[in-house]
Amino acid sequence: MVRFTLFCRTRDEDIRMEVANEDRVTEIGCTASDCFGGGLMLRNGYRLLDPGSCVGECVHDGDVIEAIPDPETLFSTFGMRRPWT
Repeated sequence: MVRFTLFCRTRDEDIRMEVANEDRVTEIGCTASDCFGGGLMLRNGYRLLDPGSCVGECVHDGDVIEAIPDPETLFSTFGMRRPWT
């Protein structure tokens, strides 16, 4: 089991979580979507978490996993043109 904090910077809220090492990062993403709304990416420090990875490979006890807005979702939601295209 891995114990960590899931933090949503845009809402300034956090949740303490405990997840099995063999669970996928998508489980954390589903929890983040349920609690903070959709359109989020997860990062641990400077590294974005791959949804298909096992939690035990990329999250350790005491880590703070941030749920940050996914730029692709923001652009499609608001119909904005991407500045790099």
